[in-house]
Amino acid sequence: MVNLSHLLLKKKEGIVVLLFGFLSYFSGYAQAVDHDIYIDYNELLGNVAKNLTAAQTKVPFGSSSRLKEQTLALSKGARAKIPLLPNPGKQIMKVEDIIKERKDGVLMIYKYYKATHREPAKVQLYATATALTEDGICLSNWHVFMGIIQTEEELPVNDSLTFVVTLKGDVYPIERILAYSKDADAAIFKINTGKDRLRSIPLGTTLQVGETVHTLTNPDQYAYYYSRGVVARNTADHKIGPMGNRMEITADYAKGSSGGPILDDRGNMAAMVSTTHSIYARDQPQVNLQMVIKTTIPVTSIRNLILPK
Repeated sequence: MVNLSHLLLKKKEGIVVLLFGFLSYFSGYAQAVDHDIYIDYNELLGNVAKNLTAAQTKVPFGSSSRLKEQTLALSKGARAKIPLLPNPGKQIMKVEDIIKERKDGVLMIYKYYKATHREPAKVQLYATATALTEDGICLSNWHVFMGIIQTEEELPVNDSLTFVVTLKGDVYPIERILAYSKDADAAIFKINTGKDRLRSIPLGTTLQVGETVHTLTNPDQYAYYYSRGVVARNTADHKIGPMGNRMEITADYAKGSSGGPILDDRGNMAAMVSTTHSIYARDQPQVNLQMVIKTTIPVTSIRNLILPK
């Protein structure tokens, strides 16, 4: 066996430095790769409050109550004007490439609750959103914004701010809601990114039963959780019309995933997470669970909330 230390002693000092330089470089490279693969999500979520404070020095943050006032003034049936949506991808992608290319377009929706005499101030992750454009037009569920959209719903007195957080930890305020549909369980909104640009996810087309789907959502604090499945059923409620269309899938998601993207094999958004329905062996909750039906909003309904060009 070759004794490396013996060989190094025989080399000139410059070569020794060069060799150790290469070793240091590759060691640092390995660490960088590990950091990219193994993300400390607890650190990411734990830094939200600190990043929120920093973000408020860069762009204006309106209150949740102000957002509600703006939304209530929105005309019924309003549709969002989006000048430029990204073109859908045409090439089949590897799963790892889908995640790599689309993960930055998946956002977390947070609320900031100010302190009361009973509870301290807190930030709470409660839903997922999808970036539709680089300049901050995003998509989530109607039920995520129900307290803001519905006249009869009252916001908690300590509900101060509604904002989004990216995978990198960037924090942006939700400026206004552009369009929504209760029937489609969808809402399009605008965030203020300042000079920053988002990585948007293109809208695709309707999928057929049996086609593969990919989810990347934030189920109950498990940020950026990936799951794969297929389209199980396409259903409709003809009394409602196109906004009553639904796509049921087998890929997993859970509470906190609302508003997350359902992607096709080309990395396009084919649908959006909406609800789950648990089927038990007996008509008794939490006993003998048999199936969980995952119901999503197909892209055709989402497009109906956008003004045609």
